[in-house]
Parts: sequence; structure tokens; C-alpha cells
Amino acid sequence: MNGTWLPRSLPRTDGGAKADGSMKFFSDLFPEGCLHGKVIRSPHPRARIMSLDVVRALKVRGVECVLTAKDVPGMNAYGVFYQEAPVLCHEFVNFVGDPVALVAAETEEQAEAGAEAVEVRYEPLPAVTSMEEALKPGAPSIHPKGNVARHALLERGDTGSALARAHLVVKNTYLTQRQKHMFLEPEAGVGYYDQEGKLTLLVGGQSPYRDRLQVARSLGIPKEEIRVVSFPVGGAFGGKDDVTVQIHLALLVMKTKKPVKMVWTREESGAAGYSRHPFKIEMETGVNEDGKLVANRALLFADTGPYQSFGPAVLDVAMETINGPYFVPNYVVDAHLVRTNNGISAAFRGFGAPQANFAIEGQMNEISEKMGMDRLELRRLNIWRSGEEGNFGLRLGDCSGLSECVERASKSPLLSMRGHVVKGKPWVRRGLGVSLAVKGIGFGTLPDYPEASVEVDPGGFVKVGFSNPDYGQGLLTANLQVVAEKLGLSPEKIVVEDADSGVVPDTGSSSASRSTYTAGGALLDACDRALFALRKAAASELKANPAMLEYRSGRFYVKGRGGASIGLFDVARVMSRDGGRCRFVGSFPVPRHPSTVAGSLEIPHFIYSFAALLGEVEVDVLLGKVEVKRLMLYADVGRVLNPTLASAQCDGGMIQGVGYALMEDHIYEGGHPKTKNFSTYLVPCPTDVPTETHTEFVSSSEGTGPYGAKGVGEIPIVPVASCISDAIHDAVGVRLRELPMKPERVLEALGEPQLNLGPLDVLGDVDV
Repeated sequence: MNGTWLPRSLPRTDGGAKADGSMKFFSDLFPEGCLHGKVIRSPHPRARIMSLDVVRALKVRGVECVLTAKDVPGMNAYGVFYQEAPVLCHEFVNFVGDPVALVAAETEEQAEAGAEAVEVRYEPLPAVTSMEEALKPGAPSIHPKGNVARHALLERGDTGSALARAHLVVKNTYLTQRQKHMFLEPEAGVGYYDQEGKLTLLVGGQSPYRDRLQVARSLGIPKEEIRVVSFPVGGAFGGKDDVTVQIHLALLVMKTKKPVKMVWTREESGAAGYSRHPFKIEMETGVNEDGKLVANRALLFADTGPYQSFGPAVLDVAMETINGPYFVPNYVVDAHLVRTNNGISAAFRGFGAPQANFAIEGQMNEISEKMGMDRLELRRLNIWRSGEEGNFGLRLGDCSGLSECVERASKSPLLSMRGHVVKGKPWVRRGLGVSLAVKGIGFGTLPDYPEASVEVDPGGFVKVGFSNPDYGQGLLTANLQVVAEKLGLSPEKIVVEDADSGVVPDTGSSSASRSTYTAGGALLDACDRALFALRKAAASELKANPAMLEYRSGRFYVKGRGGASIGLFDVARVMSRDGGRCRFVGSFPVPRHPSTVAGSLEIPHFIYSFAALLGEVEVDVLLGKVEVKRLMLYADVGRVLNPTLASAQCDGGMIQGVGYALMEDHIYEGGHPKTKNFSTYLVPCPTDVPTETHTEFVSSSEGTGPYGAKGVGEIPIVPVASCISDAIHDAVGVRLRELPMKPERVLEALGEPQLNLGPLDVLGDVDV
């Protein structure tokens, strides 16, 4: 089904301003008379605060105020699931970067001088710097309830007996690392009181309404007295889904009654910002003689740092995807969210699924090798099928896209790759990897009731409002196209208002691959409400029964009365004669399963995206370097509304996955972060990205989604690391089960490669 504006690769509505530099991000803003805020942070991974003296700091030239925990008027804690992270520490600090005090001064230099003048005396305490330490009997307790923040257990069938009877059992341990988001714009924002006395925060975040709530709690004021604006954002990927500068800015504005700006340094972001959860996964997987999965036992440990943030939900997603998109009749999933004195782990694109995928797909590829089965054939045998029973005893919905991903992959030209030795480079081996992926859309069984607005302006345009910040996804454009298609209007007639709690309804956060699905659904409902009201007004003007009117391309026509009609904006002018607004708020009750699987918080999801990934790599067996040549993704994301934007999302996700697989590693030593900036934390540069990334979207349409759309943001990163790992094995015969797969790990796995390079002249002209 093709319409006028869907699917169509319209250019990004914000693309021009971003490309020419005219768009001002919050870190670019300098309100008149604004102060500069700085945070005094702990240099210790764990310590007791013995004394805190601000007298010297207050005497520093330009310093307006210094705030400590006693100056927090409301709740001195924040957190999405559990309010346990301190706004300002008052007794203990629990990681390097924990906030202790705030300074506001006339210039940034004065703020830095004031921060340095704050005198904090600490008593260092024994720090818990690994999950292994945290779980030892007698380990220092980070939290009164212990170092296990959450323990969850999912069980089905008799896993022990099934493994004992299995034809083949594969048992391995997988380790994944911390990954930093490394967005171009660090955590930043500006705060001030507007002309009406409302505390206004312009902050790069992913959920303005949730941020508003958390700020209100800590300030001890009604949330209606706060306005949060979160567009534009210079990158996020989940790293701005929880509070960063919001509460600190608000406290300084409340105290000084002046505008305040705060921008974290890159090093500050590297210490105090969030990371992807590192996981340790022990897995035992069994199959029968035919290759059918019979059981899977998975033991998961995730390092969440001292405070949980999104950890409980990340653990859920990992638990849900640890069996992959495969039917497993018997399983035990035993998961632990572990506290340490490392930095806080939180949301990151994929949200626990990439870690779980690395393990289960590693198992599947090893099983296929030991069974002598084709890798895709093994998967075809075990994947979910529409209408059948799933892993949680529930009837599955439409999984036809998953089957098509596998079929498309099985016909890929990459499978015709021949030979492992690269011609002219006998020290370089070529390999092909295979991986599947699944990722739930939205918040699973958690309630989700997003709202969005549509306003028909008599001036000849339509205002569209939703609160999901567009931080690079193309969300503004995709949702504009949804409304353009529904109302039959040119996109030039539509203006999008985004992520402003003072202007638009609460559509929820930009996360969980949900934004087009949920905002689009709410916008369609708002359009229906608008057309219903406008049809009645049009019927009155045309002296006709509303049931006799039909709407097409911006006009209401009376059936059977020739050309009798009236334009949409003309009706809006009629309705607004008395000063009213033709603004309509729609909602979308997101479909979900009625009950949560015992032992989980939000499992299962109602809708899933799927993907199959093939990857070609070249491995230099002398240097251990892995070069990704080609990645071919076959993705089920529902109906694609804007092919160019969707393909760009997939390219970005795959490239970010390459970084996760091969180089990115946020290293902590003794609780101290060692990779806090771009000089020490490596991300893929142009020479590191694949020579070719290509995405094919399978034919799919989600019946509950706007024009059949699901979600595309996360699925492309999920299978990348496991695919590259498999390609390395195909090239050189060793399996790597720890990320990132850096050259030293490749060389260690290879041992002493026996290379038959032949005569020296195959190397070309070299100096000997």
C-alpha cells in the first residue's frame, strides 16, 4: 500500500539547519547575564565525606553561590525505577564522579576556580571494583540491602533433564564491556525563569516530562511550575535518558534567580556520564540429533555501578533475548544486577539485547559447526513462527518477517564468497559471519499511554506536537509524513513542535525503538479527532448532514452535490471566530500483554523487530587486526515510512556495533575511569567502518502501528558483535567470546599461527 507521502524519502526537516550550522544546540546558547555552573565531584570510587567547607569558594571573585546537599529543598535523590542516586552526596560517595557540591559564577573560569576552592575532606573506604568482588562473602556493602540490586529467575520445563538427554551440549562464558555513547554534544543545558516566573530548562534529554517530574521532586515544587525543552539534542543513544544536568541547573537557577548554563567537559562526561552495562554470561545450550534446541541454561551478571538507573529494565531485556528469536522448550535464566563502585551503567542503544545476542548467537554458531549444519539452516529450524507458542508460554503474533529475514539472507550474494586467503596477502584471511537478532518495541508490559496533538491553524498550516526528542533519528520527519498522509496535505503545510513540556502533550521518552510507533499512533488519533470536529463545522457551513461529507486532500466535499466543498483551513477560520483553537489531543494506548512473566518487570513485549546479518571480515594473522569489509542486514521493522532515514539508522547502528565489537572499551582500573575522552576512548573513524553497509527491509506491516510501522532504532546494532565474532572464526578458526575483539585478543586466541607465506617475493618489495 503506497500513499502520497508514505513511503517516501523526504529530506529531514532539520537537516538543513544542522548541515549549515545555523541550528543552535543548548551548549551554543549564552542567555544575557547567565552564570556558569560547575559540579564538584568525588575523586574516589568510595569514601566517607568527613567535612565540606565552602567558605573559601564563596570568596572567589564572581562566585554567586555554592550549594551542598543541605541546600536541596526536596528529595535529594533521583532515578527512573528507584530514587537512590543522590542529587548531591552528603555522607558517602560511591564512584569517581559522584556529585558533592555546585558552584555558579559569572564566568566559566570563575566557576572552575570556585569549584577548586571547595574544600572536601574524604576518608577513602574499600571500593568494590568488579562483580566478582561484589559477590564475595564479606565484601564491602555499597547499599544497605547488599550488592545485588536485583535477582531475577525465569524457568520453564526441566532444563537439567533436557540437557542430560541432549545430543549435543555447548557450554561457554561470554564477557562484554562498557561502551560509552560518545555523542558529539556532551551533557549540557541552560536554565532560567521565564517572564511568567516558570522555571525553564533547555536541556539535552530524551524525556522532557520525566525530567520535569524528577526536577520537581528534588526542588520540592509542583511539576507544573517547571518547563523542560529537549530539542535539539546533539546525540544521545540512551546516554541522556536519565538525569544529567537537569536538577543541578534547576537548583542553581532557583538559588540565584539568574540564568545558568552548564556544560560538562568531555572528561567529566567520561567519568560522571552513563555507559552500557558490562555483562558476564555463562551459557549451556543443548540440541537434539536434528539440531532442534531442547534447553538453554543462562547465568547473567550485569555491572550497574552503585546506583540502578535503568539497570532493572536492561536486565529484563537481556533475559528476554537470551534465548534469541528461537523456541526453547526448557530454560533457566538466572540474572543478577550487581552493584560496584564503577561508574553508573544505564540505557544504551539495544538496552541489554546486544550483550545477550553475543552469547546466544555465539552458541548457535558453535552448535552449527559441531553438528555439521549450515548456520542459516540451524536457525531456520529453530526460529519463532507466527501463531505458535513462544518461550514464555504465550501465543506469538506475526513473526513472518523473521522467516523472511532468514530466507533473504540465505540468498545473499555474500554467501557465494569463495576462499579464505586474500590474494596477494597470504597473511590475511577472509571470513563470513552469520547472526540473527530480536528486539522488543516499547516498554513491554509496563503501561504506556502516549499523547500527541494536531492543531489546524486558520493561517493555512497544521501544527503537530509530541514530546519525543529527535536527537538524530529523523523522528520529526517521519511523524510529519504520518500526518501529511492522514490529512492529505503537503508536508510544507505542516510544522512540528517537539519535546517542549510547555507546548506539547506527554508522548513519553525517545527510547525503546518506540517513538515513531507511539507518537505516530497518537498523532493518527489526534487527526481523527480533528477531522471529526471539523467535519461537523464544515457540514454546518455547507448546510449538509456530516455523514454526507467526505474528506480528500484538505477539503470537505458533499456527496452528490457536484463541487460543493470547503477547505480544511477555511473551516478552521470559521471555528476560531470566537477566539478558539482548533487543537486536538490524541492518545494511543500501546497494546501489551495483560500480565507480566513471573520474575520479570516488563517481559514479554507485544511487538518485536527482527534482523538477519551477514558480515565479511579480513583478519591479519600477523597483527591480529580485524577489518570489516561488508555488512548486509535484512531487517523486519514493519512498514518503512521513509526509506532513506530508515537505511541511515541501520547504517549508523551497524557502525556503532562495529565499534562495540572491535575497539570501544570504557576501562576502569581500581574504580577509576581510564578512557574519559576521545584520545583514550576509541570509536570508529572513516578508516574503521565497513567498506559497504547495506540494508534490505523485508515486506512487513504491523497492524497496530501507524501505517504499519514498528521501530528501527535499535535492531541494527544488536547482531553486529556476534556476526563479526563468527566471521573471525570462519576466517581463522578461533572463537572469541570476550568484547571488544581487539588485536591483542585475536593474537592471543591464535597463539603462534603457522603461516606458509611461500617465497619472500610474495610480499613484494620489502627491505630485509
